[in-house]
Amino acid sequence: MRTALVVHAHPDDEVFATGAATAVLHEQGWHVVLRVATAGMHGAADHLTNSCALLGIDEWHWLGAANQWIDDGGHKGPQTPAAADPAELAAEVEKAVHQLQPELILTVGRDGLTGHPDHIAISQAVQRALQRVPCRTLGARVRAQDVRAGEQLVQQLAPGEQIGSGHLTGCATPLEEMSGGSEQRRRQALDEYYEGLGSKPLEELIGVHRASSDGLLLRAVFDATGWQHDRFEELTAWPSDAPSSR
Repeated sequence: MRTALVVHAHPDDEVFATGAATAVLHEQGWHVVLRVATAGMHGAADHLTNSCALLGIDEWHWLGAANQWIDDGGHKGPQTPAAADPAELAAEVEKAVHQLQPELILTVGRDGLTGHPDHIAISQAVQRALQRVPCRTLGARVRAQDVRAGEQLVQQLAPGEQIGSGHLTGCATPLEEMSGGSEQRRRQALDEYYEGLGSKPLEELIGVHRASSDGLLLRAVFDATGWQHDRFEELTAWPSDAPSSR
């Protein structure tokens, strides 16, 4: 059986970044395994097993030890993946690759999908690991045109309302697309973490969720452009002379 390794910083990243892709791989007979670095901000790992079942992820484990890293909401505190030793993060990814021998790795793209420091740290850790354990690797990105479509949808529903951190801008370069899976199941997986974020009408959510929430903006992007698409850039080994994000 072909194995795909998915590497993310937080519970819920598997919904927002790779939810369609893992469903497609599962339907094609792949064994899909998730490694996640933190338990999320509010013990979100409690919901991770249910989310994985909905998205075709066969099993999940921690990247490193449980509670080795934490999610502090993107403030880059001392125990976050963003503040971790890059070599330590990369070593844990390398360990997972040795254990699972995947044919494919999925993670977030160079911009961390949303610009979140932990996401970027995980993407870079995967790229560093590729120096020693080469494997085809795809990093999830959002197209700039899709971000604009999501923002336009918000304006139609709530004129003058601005949502998102401002770091989710998307990219204009061509991306590889993986499409399929169930829109309903991806919506249900999102609901596992945030009540109604996947299933309630978007106009009910605007003004209720934090305006700075990139999750809410991604929900708008999915509504505007489709829930059954993930797009990726090819990731290669981290250049040995590249600067760290720390």
